[in-house]
Order: sequence, then structure tokens, then C-alpha cells
Amino acid sequence: MKDEVITTGVDDLLALLKQVDKIPLIDAAMQLKITPPLLQSWVDFLVEEEIIGIEYKFTKPIIYLNKPPEKKESFISEDADMNLEAYKNDFKSRAAEKNIPHDKISFFWKNHVKESLNRKREFFYREAKKRNLSNVPALWQGYNERLLSS
Repeated sequence: MKDEVITTGVDDLLALLKQVDKIPLIDAAMQLKITPPLLQSWVDFLVEEEIIGIEYKFTKPIIYLNKPPEKKESFISEDADMNLEAYKNDFKSRAAEKNIPHDKISFFWKNHVKESLNRKREFFYREAKKRNLSNVPALWQGYNERLLSS
């Protein structure tokens, strides 16, 4: 028995978008033999997930496939450490340009990181649970300590 692959209408849409640079939504609906409102519901979801993009020529929606991101790390890596160090150095440079005393810059940096961490806590927990990681509170604590020690 041959391995069979079941595809969905969304798979067909993505295959179509791989073949063309951009296509009007109405034309894509006709090629896929579906109604424009149904296609619009798929497009809304895929745009939200950043899989496809949409632009408008007057009132005519044009859809296209987004380019995949170069590399996206979910957790800290060596590259992230380098980016964090560059960001920290930029933060310190801008603070120095604003004549903030050198001994206060570290305080402001740690405060800035703590505020950023507080905003990202819920996202971190949600993503860790999606990946079935165990001991998420300990992971979060380690992540905090690593960022705050920089």
C-alpha cells in the first residue's frame, strides 16, 4: 500500500502561494474553487500566525506567502547572549549620552530587564508548557538569574 497524504484546503492555498509571488484573494478563491468568505477566514488566521501576508490595492486584498524567518531560537543561545550583550552596551551608551551617572546605569539596566521579564513571564510559561518542559518555575528562575547577571 502506498503512503497516502491527506491535504486540506489550507495546504492547497499554501501550495498556490508557493507558485506565485502575490495573488488577489478573489483569484485565489476561484483557483481553489472555494468561496471568498471561506478563503478570507483562512487568510485571517494565517496572517495572524504570520504565515502569509496581506496588502490592499485600493480595496482589493492581495495575499502572499511570508518568507520563513532566518533562525528563531525559543530560549537563550550563544547568539542570544551576544545580542543581549550588544543590547546592554547600547543601553549603557545611550544612558551615558544622557549624562546618567555611571553608578546608576547598572541600576537602571537591571530595572529595565526586570520590567521586561515581568512582561514576558506569561509567554514564557505558555511556551514552556507547549513544549512539555518540566519544572517551568525553575526554568523561569534560571532564565531570570541569567539575564539579571549580565
